[in-house]
Amino acid sequence: MKNRLQFKIWQARLFALVTLVALTGCSKTVQWEEEVPLNTGETIWVKRELTYAIQGDYANPLYLGLRAKSDQTFKFDYGGKRYNYKGQANILLIAISPKTRKPVLVAEPVANGWYSQNRYSCTTPFYVQFNPDSDGERWTWPPQIETWLYGVPTNIMLKIPDFDEVKEKYPASGRNYIDNTFLRSDSKYYQLIDAEHIVENCFVFK
Repeated sequence: MKNRLQFKIWQARLFALVTLVALTGCSKTVQWEEEVPLNTGETIWVKRELTYAIQGDYANPLYLGLRAKSDQTFKFDYGGKRYNYKGQANILLIAISPKTRKPVLVAEPVANGWYSQNRYSCTTPFYVQFNPDSDGERWTWPPQIETWLYGVPTNIMLKIPDFDEVKEKYPASGRNYIDNTFLRSDSKYYQLIDAEHIVENCFVFK
């Protein structure tokens, strides 16, 4: 009886492994548009693109499903120019600089290991600001975000929808509703750029 039970367990694990290997190559890229109110009072539509692939759940690797990968693409027009960002940063905000009149992106650096991969310093507040080049294709970041960003509300949808729930367009009101049901009440640093936001045990690069 014991040997038979062990065989069944081994058989189930083997089946799960074979299924995972067979489905790993399956992926689907989807796009949607978000209405994004800017700090200037203007509104733009941002096209987001990401890929869903067959992956195990974080808590249970054998629980397979189409889940979003960390790379994302953001495309939008502003001031007669097209901007394009692609990367793993967890973008929270698109804002227009009062100095340059160009858009900047603000992200939370911990997600997807961005800050460790890029050796980003432990700043206060702990966000990263992306500035575009003249072509709007490459983005660089200063040592810390500019102070004019403090207190600006975030305007990018934070809750990544499940694959079978992705809509073609998300107006600002719908996006806010989704995020408000997703975020905890103490997630102030996700709701606006919190000037006092820090991360405990942040690794210091030398």
